[in-house]
Amino acid sequence: MPSSATPSDAKTLTLGLITVPHHFDPRNAQDFVSNFVVAQIFETPYAPPKAGEPPRPMLLAEPLRLDSAAGEPQVYSAPVLPGVTFSDGTPLAADNMAASLRSSRLFLDEADVEADGERVVFRLKRPNARFDVLLTQRFASVLLERGSQLLSTGPYMPAPDSRPERLHLVRNPRYRRPLDIEALRFVTYPPNDEGKPEALIQAIEDGEVDFCNVLSREQVGGLHRIRKWLEPGSSTAMLYFNTERPALADPRVRRALALAVDRGEVAKVSYPNPLTFTATGLLPPLMGRFRDGLTPDPRQAAQLLRAAGGGPERLSLLLVFGPRPYLPDPQGVAEVLVRQIGELGIRVEVEPTGDSEVYYRKVAAGQYDMVLAGWVADTPDPADFLEAILAPEAIPSPNRPMVVHANLGRWRHAEATAALKTFRADSSDASRERIRELVSEDVPLLPLMYGPTLYVYTQRLQDFEPSPLGIPLLCEAKLA
Repeated sequence: MPSSATPSDAKTLTLGLITVPHHFDPRNAQDFVSNFVVAQIFETPYAPPKAGEPPRPMLLAEPLRLDSAAGEPQVYSAPVLPGVTFSDGTPLAADNMAASLRSSRLFLDEADVEADGERVVFRLKRPNARFDVLLTQRFASVLLERGSQLLSTGPYMPAPDSRPERLHLVRNPRYRRPLDIEALRFVTYPPNDEGKPEALIQAIEDGEVDFCNVLSREQVGGLHRIRKWLEPGSSTAMLYFNTERPALADPRVRRALALAVDRGEVAKVSYPNPLTFTATGLLPPLMGRFRDGLTPDPRQAAQLLRAAGGGPERLSLLLVFGPRPYLPDPQGVAEVLVRQIGELGIRVEVEPTGDSEVYYRKVAAGQYDMVLAGWVADTPDPADFLEAILAPEAIPSPNRPMVVHANLGRWRHAEATAALKTFRADSSDASRERIRELVSEDVPLLPLMYGPTLYVYTQRLQDFEPSPLGIPLLCEAKLA
């Protein structure tokens, strides 16, 4: 494979991270940071949509054509974009695009795919009114396997000297467009013992970091020599209740826990103006209103526990690893939850996780009573967000990666599952409202607060176009 020339520092963008990216296969990249990295390497059939715009073809020459008649299973097709090659010079063709998509188990859950001459044919396994949006998902990335290497058609590729702590991406010499930014250097600055990202903030202040999208507005409030760009929230922090645990199997107990929590007080931990970020429902602001009607009521909470036989004496609370876009201070929020739920006479034992591997292993095994975590939207489609959180197929397990499997409440509800399928097919307000009602009634989780998408970057970065989902494509920007 040809190697790219060593880029100069003048053409290298340095990006600051809090956690180390571990997953570089886009088919199972599990966390926000890993997804941000692989988005710079791999391309998808459709490009991620820009704010207020529908998705557009990226590796397809034209929009999808519907080839099936009304009432039949949906079949779409489109020709591959000509002139595209992988980093080893292999031309992109319909057959290797189809083979790549077939290698993604998550994609095969949605559709079968095959090549027909120069066209790629998609045979959907269930109705989907927004299949073009699905083709923007990271698990639909197009790649070519060469031994242990995953080759891409995208703008960047890992340099030979890369390691997770100091990841170095260089220009893909076969990329079809000119690039002003020739290399991306990702540097990880771990939080301190209190979970605060002081090292990263200092690196930005000292000019060592050009770009960052993993800090909150309050954390960068004292920085003045940088640009800041705030987008509406595309993520939600949640307190998940493990419905498989006997102590939380009764919906009355889960509702009691939810009513014991003052979400405004929770949001105060991270934001001086908590009203803006306090959650009122599951969907983040980017996707419209989804009010759950749950307001703090300790008296009713106590009554519900008595009606349920007294409730549990103790519960475990698993913490997500490190600060997240929706949860700048996991430990601080956990302390508030321990206190508020403790007023019901329930002792909450916090279980921190030191890194992503430990966290995902515990989540996959269901080794918790409650989880303090959340979800960042992969697409602007509310059906994708709701399915990732609520569908029974999205319950994590050891043999399925947590890419779009974030049903940490491990909730199985027949009527909700049917409503999710209907909403996927028709996008109707009625099916959306029914999902909202069922979640509010059964309470498999409690949305806590919304996470805004914040970018901070130096004057060096020019023509930067933010993404409403927090993962921009930096190949389109320039360096001064």
